[in-house]
Amino acid sequence: MPKKEKVFTMPVIALILLSFALGTSEFIIVGILPDISEGLSVSLTTAGSLVSMFAFVYAVGTPFTAALAGRFHRFALIISLTVVFVVGNFLCAIAPSYPLLAAARILLSIVSGTLISVSMTFVPDISSLEHRATVVSWVFAGFSLASIFGVPIGTTISHVLSWRAAFVGITLCSILVLALMFVSLPRKHEKVPSGIMQQFVLLKDSRILLSILTVFFGASASYVLYTYLTPVFEDYVGIPAQYISFVLLLFGVMVLFSNLISGRMALKNGIYKLRFTYVALAVCMFLLPVALGNPVAGMAVIFAIGLLMYLQNSPIQVNVLNIATAEYPGAITLAASTNSFSFNFGIAFGSVCGSAIVEKLDMRLLGLGGGVLALCALTCAWMLHNKVQKKTTV
Repeated sequence: MPKKEKVFTMPVIALILLSFALGTSEFIIVGILPDISEGLSVSLTTAGSLVSMFAFVYAVGTPFTAALAGRFHRFALIISLTVVFVVGNFLCAIAPSYPLLAAARILLSIVSGTLISVSMTFVPDISSLEHRATVVSWVFAGFSLASIFGVPIGTTISHVLSWRAAFVGITLCSILVLALMFVSLPRKHEKVPSGIMQQFVLLKDSRILLSILTVFFGASASYVLYTYLTPVFEDYVGIPAQYISFVLLLFGVMVLFSNLISGRMALKNGIYKLRFTYVALAVCMFLLPVALGNPVAGMAVIFAIGLLMYLQNSPIQVNVLNIATAEYPGAITLAASTNSFSFNFGIAFGSVCGSAIVEKLDMRLLGLGGGVLALCALTCAWMLHNKVQKKTTV
């Protein structure tokens, strides 16, 4: 069918824009952390806990909501959840206090994980087999585009107007995405009957568990630094506040390349190549405390980390979906959620580690924590590769 030969069809674009909206909503806190801290009269670390709080609820809730989602009609579900997502961002914009802002962020975290999981189940229906890894990488790239455009634009709006205006912008963007999905996504799908608890059999597979742990430690390593990226750029690299948005834009470009390279990695021996990714990430993290003494070196190392931080996404996501399709067809939605919930567990853990380092030690030492976690990811990736190889040779 000729339509399936094209990669960027309207449904694919709709899913990319959905991940862009989800990513902007999730990551915007990093860019406007100082503004929220000042605007709500809370400490920087208290404001920073919005990141770990979001990620923790996202990670804990997503496996259960994804398993439950597998029992409902996908189209109605993705539209309904997007409506809740719109409301959640609007509540962030009008929240009069930190507790109410935190409550709105928790609401967003509950729906976001399920949204990206359900969106991944549309991929086989809107793309050909040969383009599947490419589409998966571009859906993930929507989060990178959020880092490139969404976060810097939101940060600029926050600096010029207020952090509340940034959430108003996300709300309007989400309404447009909702309309596009409504008119373009397919409304039919074949369900494989499976009870909620039956789906969790998937998590007994050692390959799935190692995939989850690999993503968890990889995300933890990156987010030890990423949670405090703006203050690190301002206080230790020496970037003036008026140029932070531009620097975040450049960092986002690195992250976009990370996702696109990830898609190419997934095409052949992606799991094997992951080990080299974590070696490079560990080296960059351990170099960071020294590099921060020089603005050029500090920028170079941080940008290298941006290039590495999402390379794990497509190889692991495609591998997990392939395993589920072949061996656990009733747990596809849950399988699609493993990357996102393990990544967000990693974000939560990395953010907590980062906060502890900032409070108890020194912000310049964030790289040491990230380096240790990258070595943990390397160990899990090595074990995962061995398991996958053993299964394919049997």
